[in-house]
Formats: sequence, structure tokens, C-alpha cells
Amino acid sequence: MFLGKLDMFVAGAGTGGTLTGVARKLKEKCPNVKIIGVDPEGSVLVHSEDEQHKSHFEVEGIGYDFVPKVLDRSIVDKWYKSTDTETFNMARRLIREEGLLCGGSSGSAIAAALKMAQELEEGQRCVVVLADSVRNYMSKFLSDQWMCEKGFLSLKPPKNIKPWWWDLTVQSLQLPSPLTVAPSLSCQKAMEVLREKAFDQAPVIDESGEILGMVTLDTMLSDILAEKVKLSNPVSAALCKNFKQVHLTDHLSKLSCVLKSRSFVLVVHDHTRYEADGSASQRQTVFGLVTAIDLLNFITAHEQQQSQSPSKCSI
Repeated sequence: MFLGKLDMFVAGAGTGGTLTGVARKLKEKCPNVKIIGVDPEGSVLVHSEDEQHKSHFEVEGIGYDFVPKVLDRSIVDKWYKSTDTETFNMARRLIREEGLLCGGSSGSAIAAALKMAQELEEGQRCVVVLADSVRNYMSKFLSDQWMCEKGFLSLKPPKNIKPWWWDLTVQSLQLPSPLTVAPSLSCQKAMEVLREKAFDQAPVIDESGEILGMVTLDTMLSDILAEKVKLSNPVSAALCKNFKQVHLTDHLSKLSCVLKSRSFVLVVHDHTRYEADGSASQRQTVFGLVTAIDLLNFITAHEQQQSQSPSKCSI
């Protein structure tokens, strides 16, 4: 098709089989071809200048927390570190504008190709591998709700008129210190504490501060009635993993979006932890717990305060 002339090849790197195998053969046929590998931010296949530790990323099919032996990184001329935001928004564009039912990693590849192709001259050729389909993403980036909850899509205000609280951060809520429980606490004692403190749920934190999950009255009651756990069992046996998180810097518009489908949201703060060997890891600290009632009380209290304030008039 290209008569033996190819100037750039772009592909995502997962296990590395596709990228390494195709790149080696292309180098044989087109020695001057530029091989561009795509690796998501948070993956350790290749480090960007400002990223020296692994962290979570949502895109699937590319990126790893270790370097597979089959991946030959020396064959790659340049790496592109993709973000989840550009990845999923580009994948949605491919579906909307081109009718290509591509998955997330295809969005990463196209985002990288559009950026790296700026180095090409007019008439030069670039080939991009779109490696996945949309089949496994039906409840993920195709959903506006999911995109908003993850912070990948800006939520539009109702009637395109922003409420006064729309762009305020979660930190504006001034949440009280959270109630947390240790994983060794018994289910019986946890239920007593939650009832005494008038809470329906609490985060379970281990000695290192890692968030293991949530303990909720509903989950414990359901598991106890189903005889999956006993009252004497530790709460670690009845953990709820199905919960959402927001950060202190997230806008209340995002929080309101998440609370449409969740009864509570865990508020966390990110920090980087360095070990003695110099390695670093991203950690999260629990800052608070917020419900729809908390957000509603914040909004109504502010509006009542504004309505009760004496109006200023000039004579």
C-alpha cells in the first residue's frame, strides 16, 4: 500500500508483543521509520521526566506495573505518555466523528499520533494501530456519568447556568474529622460504634494508613443474616469495596454528579511516600466522608445566610 515507504509507526505498549514484533520488521524494510510507543501515565514501562513511580490509570490493554521480557524498549525511537483524560475523550471522538467503535487504548494511540505527526513533513506517512474495540467499555467511558465521576469530562450545569457553588472545591464543605475503624475490630463492636456515633458507614484503615474498604451497617447486616460472617468476625471479613472517592481539590459539581448514584462518597487526599531505598509510591489519606445531605445542608445554609443579610442600598 505504501510502496515500502513509511515514516512513522504508532502503537500502544502492553505486553509489548505487537509493538516489538511489528517494529522490528518495519526497521528491516524501512530503516528510517520512527517507532512511537504509547504508555499511560502511571505505568512503569517508561518514565516521563516528572513521573518516577507507578500509580493508578483507567485505560486498559496498555501499560503495566512491571516491564514484560518480550518488550524491547530499545526498538522504540520515542515514547509518548498518555493521560486518561485525553485517552477517553479521543476514543469518544473516534466513535462520534469517524464511526470507529474503538476502545480506550485506541484513543491513546490516536492522541499520540496527532501529537507526534506534527514532526512529519507534508506527504510523509504515519500508521497507527487501533488495538481494541468498545465492547469492554460499555459501562465506562461511553457513559457521561462515569466520565464525570472520574473527572475526565466537564459536567455541564443545568440550563447552562452555573450555580454559585458549582466551581467550589470539596474542601469548602469543611467536613469534620472522619470516623475510621481498624480491620481487626469485630463486626459487633463496629455496629455498636456506628450506632453510637450515628453513622451508617466508616472507612477501614490499616496501620500504614492504607484504605482497605468501607464497613457499612447494610453490608454487615446482610452478611450476618446470610451467615457469611459472624458478629465475632473482624470487619475485614465484611468489607464493602463498591464505593466512590473524590479529592479535596475536586469541584462540588463533580461531587454532585457522583452523589446522584451513591449514598456517600469518601473524600481523600493524595500524597507521595518515599521509602528508604528511594522508591516512591502514591498514597491516599482519608480526609472525610460526605453524603448528599451534607452537600444540601452546605448549599441551603449559605443561601439562607445570604437571604438574611441586610441588603445594601445607596441614597
